[in-house]
Amino acid sequence: MIMKKIFFSIAVMVLFQSAFAQQLTSVSQYMENKYVFNPAAVGTLPYSPLALSYKRMWTGVDDAPTMQMISSHFQAADNMGIGGKVFNYSAGAMSKMGIEGTYAYQLPIGTNGAKLSLGLSAQLYQFYLNKSKLTLEQQDDEVMLFGSEKLISPDAAFGAYYYTDKYFAGLSVYQLFNRKVDMMTDKILENRQVRHYFISAGYNFDLNANFSIEPSFLAKVIEAGIAQVDINAKVTYKQTVWLGLSFRTKDAIAVNLGLRKDRFIFGYSYDYSITDIKKYNVGSHELFFIVKFNRSKPKL
Repeated sequence: MIMKKIFFSIAVMVLFQSAFAQQLTSVSQYMENKYVFNPAAVGTLPYSPLALSYKRMWTGVDDAPTMQMISSHFQAADNMGIGGKVFNYSAGAMSKMGIEGTYAYQLPIGTNGAKLSLGLSAQLYQFYLNKSKLTLEQQDDEVMLFGSEKLISPDAAFGAYYYTDKYFAGLSVYQLFNRKVDMMTDKILENRQVRHYFISAGYNFDLNANFSIEPSFLAKVIEAGIAQVDINAKVTYKQTVWLGLSFRTKDAIAVNLGLRKDRFIFGYSYDYSITDIKKYNVGSHELFFIVKFNRSKPKL
């Protein structure tokens, strides 16, 4: 029974991917790639981005969660976007790898150039338990005898995204199927992929010819009864270099840095934990790199 409890705790930590039972990893610079949390952002840019992201949580903690993601999207026709992602979340002996395909359609709203985009994603996950990383007191433990090493699960996401060249507001829902993930018999290492709701908004203010500021927020609500809010402010100089600060309730404070140069965008974030876990780590690191492929001349 002790071993069951230990490995159940490991699975919960891994599958939830954070200290607050979030099953989707928090991304500090989400405003630079809104496709991370909203399918409806697909096809809404004047260029086609290829984005690579990496996050290492809780540096200093062995086998702490990590995230790798590559995504891209483009406008396939007038007011129609297509996108895709490949991603991997891992911690300790467990990982969650997946692919996602997305379709979005944009509807013109009013006369000010605003559009409402509606997006739908189909997803396929593979949960993997690497038993070679487990050290057991008994070789006939049920984790080894009956645990499944791999489990494949389909899922879906939906989003709505209202935007202009100055502001945006969005709503999205992930893990629509609310499926149970069971890596063991007798409900050991069992977890349900509960629905995640994301609400976001932001506005880009021009302070003068050189500086602009973009406040934004991202609220995350989980059907398990957990809520979290990211409050952000980013100051950009000549649309090239930016410095931002984020506060994530019950989690961390993040400093965001970035650079835009021609077709390339690079960003880095450092998250400092504000919970008890700060005693055991020296912060989290996030990197992203975006290459812009022109559909038309990008608005820099």
